[in-house]
Amino acid sequence: MNHSRAIRVIILMGIIWWLVGGTAVATAQSNTRIVSANGPYTTITAALEAAQPGDTIEVHGGIHPALTVDKTVNLVGLDWPVIDGLGQGAVVVITAPDVQFQGFVVRGSGNEPDRNHAGITVAAPRALVADNRLEDVLFGVYVAQGADTIVRGNDITGKAEYDVGRKGDGIRLWYSSGVVVEQNDIHETRDVVVWYSPGVIIRDNMIRNGRYGVHLMYTDQVEISHNHLLNNSVGAYAMYADDVVISHNLITGQRGPSGYALGFKDASNVLVHDNVLVDNGGGVFLDGTPFDPQSYGRFENNIIAFNDVGVTLQPAVKGNSFSGNTFWENVSQMTLQGGGTPGANNWQGNFWSDYNGFDADGDGLGDTPYISERFFENVTEREPRLRLLAYSPAAQAIEFAGQSFPIIRPQPKLNDPAPLVEPGLIPAFAAPPAPPIWPLVGTAVTLILLGLFCGGLATFGAPIRRPQPTNPPTQVNPMNNSSSPIANLRITGVSKRYGKVYALQDISFTAQTGDAIALWGANGAGKTTLLKAILGLITFEGQIEVNGRDARRDGKNARRHIGYVPQEAVFYDWSVTATMQFYARLKKADPARIPFLLDQLGLAEHSAKPVPALSGGLKQRLALAIALLDEPPVLLLDEPTASLDAQARRDYLQLLIGLRQAGKTIVFASHRLEEVEALAGRVLLLEQGRLVETVPANELRGRFAPEVEMAVWVAEGVRPFALAHLQQIGLNPHLNGRGSIVTRVQNGQKMNLIQSLNDNGIQVMDFEIEQ
Repeated sequence: MNHSRAIRVIILMGIIWWLVGGTAVATAQSNTRIVSANGPYTTITAALEAAQPGDTIEVHGGIHPALTVDKTVNLVGLDWPVIDGLGQGAVVVITAPDVQFQGFVVRGSGNEPDRNHAGITVAAPRALVADNRLEDVLFGVYVAQGADTIVRGNDITGKAEYDVGRKGDGIRLWYSSGVVVEQNDIHETRDVVVWYSPGVIIRDNMIRNGRYGVHLMYTDQVEISHNHLLNNSVGAYAMYADDVVISHNLITGQRGPSGYALGFKDASNVLVHDNVLVDNGGGVFLDGTPFDPQSYGRFENNIIAFNDVGVTLQPAVKGNSFSGNTFWENVSQMTLQGGGTPGANNWQGNFWSDYNGFDADGDGLGDTPYISERFFENVTEREPRLRLLAYSPAAQAIEFAGQSFPIIRPQPKLNDPAPLVEPGLIPAFAAPPAPPIWPLVGTAVTLILLGLFCGGLATFGAPIRRPQPTNPPTQVNPMNNSSSPIANLRITGVSKRYGKVYALQDISFTAQTGDAIALWGANGAGKTTLLKAILGLITFEGQIEVNGRDARRDGKNARRHIGYVPQEAVFYDWSVTATMQFYARLKKADPARIPFLLDQLGLAEHSAKPVPALSGGLKQRLALAIALLDEPPVLLLDEPTASLDAQARRDYLQLLIGLRQAGKTIVFASHRLEEVEALAGRVLLLEQGRLVETVPANELRGRFAPEVEMAVWVAEGVRPFALAHLQQIGLNPHLNGRGSIVTRVQNGQKMNLIQSLNDNGIQVMDFEIEQ
């Protein structure tokens, strides 16, 4: 009897299990709810009202209104459905835990920053926000008390009509611990900001064209790794944060008012390792770090190259260690601001590009210490405007005085007792796949880090060579009407090595009167090193003649025939006229030329203005006027229009074209195709220090840029129609942070795009071409 009862119980349990399992299967099959134009649900709201926790709602295309997700569901967009807030409030608000939201276009938030108008607001834990496109939103993703949320694979951009300070944050975390932010492309927004949110991981993101790439406030146990932070005002800044690890990031182009790649204020237990910090205003900035005397700040195996300042230390900074880092061609390798105390931090086993010691025993470490005590560098720390003289003989004279007269010899700022004699290896993350147009950031950084490090800023303290007796140079009459052109510049077999690495290798070319020659290549290809060699600022092998003068043997006279214009000139707060008069005295040039030059370069009406009141384009004209004071036959220019807007760039190029037509020989380094096409007759293609080919300027675009990126400005009210039209004709346009529409077009189709917009009643107010 008991046996029979047991059998019946087992059979009954099996039936119950089958019924429950079957119901579960049936429920699972019915848990996907479809939203589409053909139903069964036509609105997301209706599907949400019917959904049970755990359901999946598939949304197939369409445009939908703003949404509040108050149930634990999985919202999945197919064919990029749009959720449009129509410029009011937050667009998507998630108030239930464990929500998944992915595959949508979210656009059109409100514009009130104090009300946190965002594309997606997460106000509950464990959300997954993935693979969405956020456009025209004030804040991108705002996670407020949403612990353990994942924000992954989203493309986030802000409101194009606002400048960067008025935009909202691309991602903002507020009291949300354990959040993971990964694989997002965040661009033309303000910051990625993390407040009171411990245990956050920020990795594998592209963060570009904003204010702060990443900003930590009162946030501990944070990992920031494998990100690309490009062209922001500041890369990553940690304030009042402990236990911060920053590793394997590429940070380049931070050029805001401070321009730090990495900054730390009152932070403790900071580990910064294996990052690449290239071409920023500053590499590392430390203020009150480490804050706790018992904590640490460790900076290990980073590459810090071509920054204005490698490391900046505030007066109270002590107890940090720097080891295994590569410091290459920073204008100042390290700066102590406000009279900080040398020796308060530990420098051990770093590579320094300006190290003049030796390694006799071959152990990879220098046998004499590296001591940072360059006088000109110390002077520029107190007077940054003097960096205008960085490429000039004046800088060499100042450095020579500092070395020769102990009374003005600077106090050493750091002592590395056993420096490395070889730079660090290239991290794999610093060599991303090549983009469709060569060269861009990835290629540039790759070549820099190949150990060439040859296209950077001036190396201060180059030795001044006493002119040697030579035969008088052959005099050339600039008015000679002979059919043979005059060789104003002759480069023969020029090579330059840094240790075992060639920065220039067997470069030869000749520039005649009226020639305009462009130096083309990625950062590190040798462009600026070649300019430095022509200026006589570095030693080299081979021969350089400037208007018949040997640049090595008779450098002073050779330089008198050269006018040099740096990429960004820095001036004192004098008037335009006073500035010209100062440089005329410095160059021993005829001051009577000043009114002529001011009139020629369109500066006459600005002659009484203080230089800081000038626009960027006018400042660059002033730098050109200074270069022309002593009527040099040769002009050298380093990225002459890099910091100018489109109109100022066109105006400046017209001035240079006029100078070329008047007989000036112009040699300039550039990465802008339209600049090269407008000004140059031929282009020297440099790669890894070698002259690989010389090509006509009109062939360059077809070879290296079969496609171009084109920015088009139209009236704000017709931007949506312009976007829609460009999409209809097969392009992939998007808004950028400057109020323009950007798209890629075939090189020969640029004017067709403008004509197509005009034919459809959309007037193009301006356009700009990027290579």
